[in-house]
Amino acid sequence: MTITKNTSFFMRYKRVCILLLVLLCAVIACAGLFTMAGDTVQLNPEVDTRPKVSVRTMKPIDYQTTLRLSGVFKPAEQTDIAFELPGKIASLHRSFIVGGIVKQGDLLATLDPFDYKTQVLEKQASFALAQAHLSEELAKAEVAKKEWANSAHIPALALREPQVASAQAQLKAAKASLSLAEKNLSRTQYFAPYDALIAARSVGLGQVISKGETLGQIVNLSYGEIHIPVAGFEQPFIPSLPANDVQVHSDGVQRQGVLTRHIGQFNDATRMANYIVKVDDPYALNSQDPPLYFGQFLEVNIAGKILKNVIKVPQEWIKNQTLWLLSPEGALVKNSVDVIREEQGFALVNAPTQANYQLVTQLPEYPQSGMQVRLWPNHTQLAERGEKQ
Repeated sequence: MTITKNTSFFMRYKRVCILLLVLLCAVIACAGLFTMAGDTVQLNPEVDTRPKVSVRTMKPIDYQTTLRLSGVFKPAEQTDIAFELPGKIASLHRSFIVGGIVKQGDLLATLDPFDYKTQVLEKQASFALAQAHLSEELAKAEVAKKEWANSAHIPALALREPQVASAQAQLKAAKASLSLAEKNLSRTQYFAPYDALIAARSVGLGQVISKGETLGQIVNLSYGEIHIPVAGFEQPFIPSLPANDVQVHSDGVQRQGVLTRHIGQFNDATRMANYIVKVDDPYALNSQDPPLYFGQFLEVNIAGKILKNVIKVPQEWIKNQTLWLLSPEGALVKNSVDVIREEQGFALVNAPTQANYQLVTQLPEYPQSGMQVRLWPNHTQLAERGEKQ
């Protein structure tokens, strides 16, 4: 009986121990879970939800504008050459052909001088006779003066004054005729008035021509002119005239020019102004420069006016006349700008007054003024590389 009671007590005690053991394990498991949960919270900091942007430091500059224009190269002067006398073509310069080049003072053409030499000889003879006649009249007048020396009143006719005056007039006329004959003889030769390109020729050797008949056309090679149309939006940047900093180029050839003048009128069709760029010695007759040719289409770079205190940014950074800035506090600022000029994909605008602000180069999807933003990693390094480009 005693053994049975002991066994029953032991069984009840065993069940209590098992329940206590299970409860202890549960407590330990819960404590472990809470500990792990606490560690997880500590390993995951708060997420930054601010949009990311890229920026670049503003650097206001004084910018030298460049006008990239083009135009046709034309002669500044061309002359239709002709003799002032009729006659027969006796000789022509070997370079007096279309495309030939002659230097100033070269003898281009001559007329047969025979008739004009004969006229000179005739006028020389007439001049000599007039001189002799005047000498004779002066001698007669001297004799008459002596004969009438004792007379109280001497008539002018007695002193042969009219005859002397007539002889003097005849001498002047003979001298003028001789000068004209000599001048006509010199006019039988036509000399190039300047370094010239023969643009046209209309006579041949032995041809008889009339007075003023055109022999051909020559073009002045001392300098040429590029006629450049300039649109209205470019004209405010034209420098003061004359402007010497002008580069002319075409197909690898580069020359220096001078922007000399506005021609004083606008094209009716395009409403563009026309300016003239002068290029000296275009065919390089007196230098080692590469030649330019009349009729060529040339590109011209003109150093324009200098824009003070501006910034140069890619055009895509400006949207709806707005340039976004980043304040020192990390907030977006909407800055309205007026584009002064655009050149080769860049826009020039007046520098913002906020000197310590930065230019935003990459915006969030829906930017708002005052929006707090953060920078992409390594944005400073990227901006520095951008400045060097």
